[in-house]
Amino acid sequence: MIGDRNSRGPKPNLPRMIVKRQKEVVGAHRERAIVTRPRGVVEARRASTPAPSRGFRIGIPRRVLVVAAAVGVLAAMVGGGVYTYESPLFRVAEVRVDGTSRIDSADVIAAAALQDESMFTANLGEAQHAIATGLPLVKSVKLEREWPDTIHIVIEERQAWGTWDQGGAQYMIDRDGVVLGLGAAPDGSPVIKSSEPGSRQQGDRVDYQAVDAAAEIYARLPQELGTQVTEVAFVAGKGVQVTTANGQSALLGDSSSIAYKLAVWAAVSKQADSQRMNYTTIDLRFGNRPVLQ
Repeated sequence: MIGDRNSRGPKPNLPRMIVKRQKEVVGAHRERAIVTRPRGVVEARRASTPAPSRGFRIGIPRRVLVVAAAVGVLAAMVGGGVYTYESPLFRVAEVRVDGTSRIDSADVIAAAALQDESMFTANLGEAQHAIATGLPLVKSVKLEREWPDTIHIVIEERQAWGTWDQGGAQYMIDRDGVVLGLGAAPDGSPVIKSSEPGSRQQGDRVDYQAVDAAAEIYARLPQELGTQVTEVAFVAGKGVQVTTANGQSALLGDSSSIAYKLAVWAAVSKQADSQRMNYTTIDLRFGNRPVLQ
């Protein structure tokens, strides 16, 4: 038969070609090589490999070591803190004072009493109180620490506002009524003449109602009445009395409702001018019921 393999005759002697594949054929089955080692060989290899040396080790629990380390660090911190706290490097070596003109800085430093104190424990509140109460010319005081060894004190001094005339002597006072010393305040300042006996010392406080009333009178009266204040008097038993440049005077009593009392005075003065009424004194202590004399 034509298709019979045996009837094809001898195959030609062709050279054979070997084809090497660099990559695996997709879908090809990979054979697994199974390697068995004798048990004795494995154990021999393990025995021949030396174990790493771990040195000498004491069997202390890890928690104990952590606590001991923490205690050591804390002890070092406490020791360093105690040394810093007691170190002469952190003691007050300088007290610096600013804002003084009439007050002696040495008096401020002496009142504060902070020299050579610890910067950590120096009581600035107590020193502030001592300065404010011990030096009458001090209006306010502020203290600050400037590390490592300086205390900075800033003073605000009381300023002359007016003159308090009592017992034939004149005293400078500030707006709070604190006596600053002998002598009149600058020209144009309010003047309050008191009928009280005796004298005044630096740091004394005069009647606050007289000071408050005088401050408002000097500010409002020129606008209300069109004249100037020549004197504000503090009369014992009667209160505040004001005298103007046109020769009129008014008794105002205490410092309450000064603006209203001046407005009533202005209305009465206008009515008196229109009716040609003459008066020298007006009593305004009773508000809307003025009394003319």
